[in-house]
Amino acid sequence: MRRELRGVLLTLFLLPLLWGLVTLARGASSYGVPECPGLQLGEDGESHPGPMRPGYTCAVSYSTEGGRSTGTRTYDQQKYAQEQDRSGLYWRGAGYVTYGAAGLLALTATRVTRASRRTPE
Repeated sequence: MRRELRGVLLTLFLLPLLWGLVTLARGASSYGVPECPGLQLGEDGESHPGPMRPGYTCAVSYSTEGGRSTGTRTYDQQKYAQEQDRSGLYWRGAGYVTYGAAGLLALTATRVTRASRRTPE
């Protein structure tokens, strides 16, 4: 029973630690030129694939019924939105890593304390 409980507790803290590391890696990899998640229009009003450039507009929301953009962002707005997303990834990743590391340290400290109580002096 104790071994099963220890395995559950280990998983309870190890998974958030690993997920936090993945989230931090996602935040680190999202740095660079803004990417448009929707239709990207150049200054000429034509669709342009690839990374955004200053002067381009990004159609964030698109209505398939009317064929019009319902939400757009400029280059600077899209860059700011991606910076905010990256900041959120860093904070969430740091929280997961902190939770997982603190839990694993608590489990380790408890195990060491119990082991030291069992050994006669």
